[in-house]
Amino acid sequence: MNETEKFYFFSGLVSRAYKSLRRAQEKYTREYGLRSVHVACMLRLLDALGGLTASELSRACGVDRAQISRVVSELGAAGLLEEAAPGEKRRYRGCLTLTGPGREKAEALRGIVVEKFQAVDEELDGEDVAAFYRVFNAVAEKLEDI
Repeated sequence: MNETEKFYFFSGLVSRAYKSLRRAQEKYTREYGLRSVHVACMLRLLDALGGLTASELSRACGVDRAQISRVVSELGAAGLLEEAAPGEKRRYRGCLTLTGPGREKAEALRGIVVEKFQAVDEELDGEDVAAFYRVFNAVAEKLEDI
């Protein structure tokens, strides 16, 4: 396989996987009235003892700060997220944490994520899965350096 064919193959695989992941995220989050970016943020906050600032959440989720601002507003308006010790002059300076209902939803969503990824993993050899994540991470890091 030459470099151009590798590019087409790799791009196609990434695109297919991404589209499938987004479709699954939307399917399983719809009943919660959430989008996939909400879920990503909620799961990160669920695991962050003491919460995260908006900047930290942005980096952890790989989402730009403008989108994090919208997500924080939406989750806050839904009563799922709150800001602990907000900054006086600028919003979202304090740590963001999940409310009780937010934690309940996030726990339910984590259960769905675990169930679905276990279903994928059970069809594959454990060593292959570990190698895939290691190699895919290395490829992603190399692409970031380009």
